[in-house]
Amino acid sequence: MKNMNKNLVRTGLAAAAIGLFGALGAVSTANAAVYRGSWDPDFGAPFPDLGWSATALFNVPDACLGLGDGAHLLPGTCPGFAVLSAELDFSNTSLPGDPVVETFALNVNAQLSGFDTTGGQLSGVSAIFAPVIPMGGSLSIAGNGAYAFSLSLSENLAQLSWVKPPTAPPFCQIQGIGECGVSANLSHGTFTPVVPEPETYALMLAGLAALGAVARRRQTKA
Repeated sequence: MKNMNKNLVRTGLAAAAIGLFGALGAVSTANAAVYRGSWDPDFGAPFPDLGWSATALFNVPDACLGLGDGAHLLPGTCPGFAVLSAELDFSNTSLPGDPVVETFALNVNAQLSGFDTTGGQLSGVSAIFAPVIPMGGSLSIAGNGAYAFSLSLSENLAQLSWVKPPTAPPFCQIQGIGECGVSANLSHGTFTPVVPEPETYALMLAGLAALGAVARRRQTKA
């Protein structure tokens, strides 16, 4: 019976360990880190009341971070580098507090062309996201639906490009179709590793503590 109880304890602790590593693994894939990029500028002319901010999560394989400082091209240089999620917020700078009036979930199938590393950390990404067309609260501050906007990243810089009409190709100036431009203000982005929230650690530790208490009671009864 004692051996059976010991096996149960070992099994329970092993399950707890698996659960712990599983919870941590949910934050980033195996042999990879997740980084959050953040940008927050005002647009400027020709949309003086338009403020925008963007965030994106990037899956960065360890092999990418081991390539050394500098710029590295994609794809092919480091398979597995990918956009996990991206959002674009439009805010109205003419109102107190610059309230967000609309949020867009960007297509993660962005055109990734490169990334930068500094000291073994992600420090920049070059990518172009598919255009979004303002709706709802954004209409009055972003051209009343006559324009589409696309987020462009270049190393640690970000700009929001615009195109009119919204159905025109993003590079319409080159093709001579419609009108195009970019935001007057560049945004210097920050790239920070994503770690589990403190609440996540607390829940995992509480679960391990409860499991340990159950194991001790079983040993006492044995």
